[in-house]
Amino acid sequence: MKHIVDFIEQLERDEHSFTIWVYARHGKFSPFAEPGKTSTTSMLQKAIDQSLQVVVELLTPADNKAYLILTEVHMVVPVLFHQGEVHSVGKSLAA
Repeated sequence: MKHIVDFIEQLERDEHSFTIWVYARHGKFSPFAEPGKTSTTSMLQKAIDQSLQVVVELLTPADNKAYLILTEVHMVVPVLFHQGEVHSVGKSLAA
């Protein structure tokens, strides 16, 4: 697990391209921005402020491709994410 602030700083530092997904209903997530629009960390902060569950799907090479941001506990966990659904929660990451 990582703290949200550390995760956002890492996104900025490593210059990752990513898509933001927010929880919609019935276990499904919807894109936060218009399709094809590049997500930024400022957009991510806005999504976090407005939603309890946010998924960041990395578009650049990385060890894990998607992360679930749990705002209620201020943590980020890797997940298996496909077609707008979280299929499983991955192992913990070192901070």
